[in-house]
Amino acid sequence: MDLTVLVDYIPYILIFGGIVAMAWFLEKIVKPVPIVGTPVSWLTKILALFGFFVGILLIVTGGTAWQTQAAIDTYTKGLLIIAGLALFLKPIKDFPWAALIGLIAGGLCAGAVYFFFPLPETVFGFASIWAYVIIFLVPAVIVYMVFKFIEDVLKIVGTILSSRPVTFVVGAACIIQGILLLLDQNLFNIIFG
Repeated sequence: MDLTVLVDYIPYILIFGGIVAMAWFLEKIVKPVPIVGTPVSWLTKILALFGFFVGILLIVTGGTAWQTQAAIDTYTKGLLIIAGLALFLKPIKDFPWAALIGLIAGGLCAGAVYFFFPLPETVFGFASIWAYVIIFLVPAVIVYMVFKFIEDVLKIVGTILSSRPVTFVVGAACIIQGILLLLDQNLFNIIFG
């Protein structure tokens, strides 16, 4: 699949990602409005549910723009990746990934030994079930400890990036930059230029 086509739609992807990042804010603004408040509130909740996938889209677009060395400035590529990480890490920062990966690793090791190298009924005078338990626990604990560190780092980054002030600033920057790119302008040239 040719992902370079995403580079042509960077302004639209930025605007969409900004709207999704600011969905909570848009819901607060529009909810009190009598006629449009409820439908728009539901729409923003639906958009927020797809934030994980929009985050992946933003990260992939930023990575593709970086890889193809497109005529997009570095700040815009960075904004795509930061906004993508903010949306991507928000739902997964609270899931116990380290425990799940540790269980899978331990289960695969114990299963491989059980099916491919079956143990005798007793091992060193103990029932073979205890050997299988040890074969399960050792890799599970080692993998858990390694991934727990990674999980904690991602949780810190996800907590910072998914905080409301940060998502507001990143979302607003995405929307403004997307609109300015459509007008052949650049937010970062205006700020730093």
